[in-house]
Amino acid sequence: MTIYDIAKEAGVSGSTVSRVINNRPGINAETRKRVQAVLAKYDYSPDEAARGLVSRNSGMIGILVSDIRNLHYIEGAYIIEEKMLESGYCSIILNTGDDSGGRAGYIKLLASRRVKGAVLIGSSFGTPDIEAAIQLHLPSVPVVIANGRLDLPNAYSVVADERGGVHEAASYLLKKGRKDIIYLDGLDTPSNAEKRCGYIAAMEEAGQACRVVGTDGTYHGALSVFASILDSGERVDGVIAAVDIIAMGAERAAYDRALRMPDDISIIGIDNSPYAELSTPRLSSLDTKLSQLSTACADTLLAVLGGREAERVSIIRPSLVIRET
Repeated sequence: MTIYDIAKEAGVSGSTVSRVINNRPGINAETRKRVQAVLAKYDYSPDEAARGLVSRNSGMIGILVSDIRNLHYIEGAYIIEEKMLESGYCSIILNTGDDSGGRAGYIKLLASRRVKGAVLIGSSFGTPDIEAAIQLHLPSVPVVIANGRLDLPNAYSVVADERGGVHEAASYLLKKGRKDIIYLDGLDTPSNAEKRCGYIAAMEEAGQACRVVGTDGTYHGALSVFASILDSGERVDGVIAAVDIIAMGAERAAYDRALRMPDDISIIGIDNSPYAELSTPRLSSLDTKLSQLSTACADTLLAVLGGREAERVSIIRPSLVIRET
């Protein structure tokens, strides 16, 4: 069923049907009612893609995620998509992978879809490659980056103060009498760099030695790395991990060696993800306020799309959630 089929049955032109669909003026009440009756009869829905091509207004938002398997990222994408849908925008969510050059190609793809705006989830999108791609392909489209920064006139950031939050977490452990605290790092991203800085600052202020240990960012990778540290006999009484899943690997290694938490060793993760509640014992974690941050990303984009002022950089303050570790 096409617009011309509707027009033929209603005895009007295709342009008249188009004006009725788009609620345009210039049509008498009787004609409008007749066309609407035929539209209702066939439960007609216009081709939104075709309408977007004609009007240059797709009503579509692009959401880029580097790894759609990451629970934290996809939960953020879900919150943003729901918020945008409430305001009449359809979202396309794309999994870009970790390669910076490859991610830049997805910016071009969003441009080909004529998106009205974009949200990039994760600090790993804050790279020169992404900036160059946005300048080339989306120079006048508002772009919001979640927990990252882009130095562009059409870019906005909503950022969790992870440096301050990790400083608070490390200071908490120090006040509890922990001295040999290590930081289990994850992938090399701007976000993780901020977390490391918070840990190092707190330890140096307390006159304690810093130890940053790299992992591959996975549960099993963290378990293996931390097991080796414990088996070496190195003194460790506290751990801060870049994300909860790394903390859970450390937690398992400690459990396998009959270490009591938090009596023998204290462990704090970051993100306050569902993993923290599901682990045994329940994991203490730095809550980076995913829901608040994601909602703020959508609100920022909606403000710009609506012609309203928006903060270039919005800061979300994390909070420490103490559980059983």
